[in-house]
Amino acid sequence: MKKMKTHIMKTFMALNKTRPIDKISVNEVVKNAHINRSTFYYYFENIDALIQELENQLLENFNHIQKVFYDTLISGIDEKKVAAIETFVDENEILMKMFLLKKQSFHFIDKLTKQALRNDATLMNLEELNLTKKQEYTLKYILNAQLWLFAYWLENEKEIPVEELIRMGRDFLTRGPIGEILDLEKEVLSCR
Repeated sequence: MKKMKTHIMKTFMALNKTRPIDKISVNEVVKNAHINRSTFYYYFENIDALIQELENQLLENFNHIQKVFYDTLISGIDEKKVAAIETFVDENEILMKMFLLKKQSFHFIDKLTKQALRNDATLMNLEELNLTKKQEYTLKYILNAQLWLFAYWLENEKEIPVEELIRMGRDFLTRGPIGEILDLEKEVLSCR
């Protein structure tokens, strides 16, 4: 029974490679999965329910890996953490590209950001504190910057190793992007 549900979800993801989420119909999924409509409706109320299931799956997976990301930023990179992140990316790449890189994914990114903010507050022992608006905005800014760095990396077919991406994220977090731009400016000036 779980195999059929997974088969339907994988068929939807395959269709999304060539069509936007909002353009995929139940008929297309049924036809490409080689199943009856009643089988689709046994597992999902409609396409939106299928999308919701895929989003929830990715949110749950992000939930598990977020602590590893946080640990790499705080305590450094080691082979075990890198392997965990690489496994996460390999297992979730299709879903991440579906929801992070497509125009129709803003509601998912908002859900992910809210979940990640709660997780970050827990990881940093801030959940009992009453954050000021400035602190809340700062956390959201940092989280969104890290998320878009990750999405940009995916969009560019993971052209740099995970370790370099983590270091870059940590440098942006600790020094800020302006620090990186100033280093680039110094490099350019020293070449003249």
